[in-house]
Amino acid sequence: MTTSERYRRASDVRYRILDGEAVVVRQRAAEVLGLDAAGSRILDLLDGERPLANVAATLAEEYEGDRETIAREVEAFVAELAAAGVVEPVEEGE
Repeated sequence: MTTSERYRRASDVRYRILDGEAVVVRQRAAEVLGLDAAGSRILDLLDGERPLANVAATLAEEYEGDRETIAREVEAFVAELAAAGVVEPVEEGE
């Protein structure tokens, strides 16, 4: 995974943000997941258009944190979301 990669929510994923936290439903797997405020914000930013570097930069500004640390944490979290089938990579040219 690189910071230039782009991710989007999987087609069967629906979510709602309630009080700053996301309730995520994976329809095909009939799973419901909960994300805290930071995880919810990351999921919201994964629109298929922004590269991970942009997602991390946005979070670094919003949370006033170290960009490198946040970039590593975003990459790790997105890898977890991808492994769980919540997000998928956008292929080059899409």
